[in-house]
Amino acid sequence: MNSDIFPEPPSDTIDWSSLGSQGVEFPTSHVECTYSPTTSSWSAPTVINNPNLQINGFAVGLNYGGPYYESLTARRTRDDRILLFRPHDHARHLADAAAAVGMTAVPEHIFLECVRKAVAINNSYVPPPQTDAVLYIRPFLFGPSVPRIRDSPAQYTFCVFVRPGVVYPRTAAQNTIVLGDGGADDVPTAAETRKCSRTEIWDEGWKRGLGGTGQIDGRQAERDGYTMKLQLENTRHGSFINGFTASAFIGVQEEHGRFTLMVPRHPSRSIISDSCVAIAIQLGWKVKIGPISVDDIDTLSEVIGTSTWHWLLPIRLIFCPSARQTVAGPGCRLLRIAIGKIMGGEVSDIWQWCVPLMKADQSPG
Repeated sequence: MNSDIFPEPPSDTIDWSSLGSQGVEFPTSHVECTYSPTTSSWSAPTVINNPNLQINGFAVGLNYGGPYYESLTARRTRDDRILLFRPHDHARHLADAAAAVGMTAVPEHIFLECVRKAVAINNSYVPPPQTDAVLYIRPFLFGPSVPRIRDSPAQYTFCVFVRPGVVYPRTAAQNTIVLGDGGADDVPTAAETRKCSRTEIWDEGWKRGLGGTGQIDGRQAERDGYTMKLQLENTRHGSFINGFTASAFIGVQEEHGRFTLMVPRHPSRSIISDSCVAIAIQLGWKVKIGPISVDDIDTLSEVIGTSTWHWLLPIRLIFCPSARQTVAGPGCRLLRIAIGKIMGGEVSDIWQWCVPLMKADQSPG
């Protein structure tokens, strides 16, 4: 950029007549500004003299806007082994997700090699046993190159990042607010809303139609104590549970010590949810798989959100249509204990879900 001349003449390093067919990147500058939730303000625009972003591998924009839904985990056993939980299933989930959006799938053997190597070279970050911590393993696939005209991105990159962390609140039950995908006709009346929420802020929100479109202020929801959001699928046959925005949905019905596990679909987007189905069958529970009407929430003794990050997270209250208390109950605890023992190598892994890590996995690729 020449500050003495404006506008500068067109660059003489570009063949302008064949611009559309050139598979090259240009050293353009870009501008960034960042929003701070602490100050509720944006920073001043800053010029960056290249077209590249510096971004953390766990960034929300990379991981939750792409084709893959869930992280993996690694845990350390009492005899100091490191186990990966269901890596083969994650490989297949990523392949299916990539195919659904037209991306080139990562072959399973490459997926597994990358995951094993990422954990092996970071094995000191795998937490000690009998803690609430795990090593999160985040795989994602994206197209980093500039797309060509009328063509897909020239290349794809598969990355695996890891970081230690605590399973998000394992015992504290959460409050949920319902999001629908219908129109204004699906919005509850003001009287219905007051009956469920007793919160004037949300009364106004529902009356404006925000509940029907899902356009809800997430920060306001959190301030009001709603840390989870439940998505509905509205059809001509009624409104059905799709899942939480950040985890899958499972319900539990309990009567005189006998349990029934209810899941909207199987397999789901959550490998933890699918694991619960297998464990419930082993425990002698009934399992019902299929559409769950939103009206059926009142029949559930427990509602649980499941994902690698949430693991099994009890839901205390679901705002509209039901104010029924669905606190952490025995079903959630039984499933959590069973999965934890398998992940930690404390019981026989009859499904062969866990894959041990080897020293050879540290070798350079």
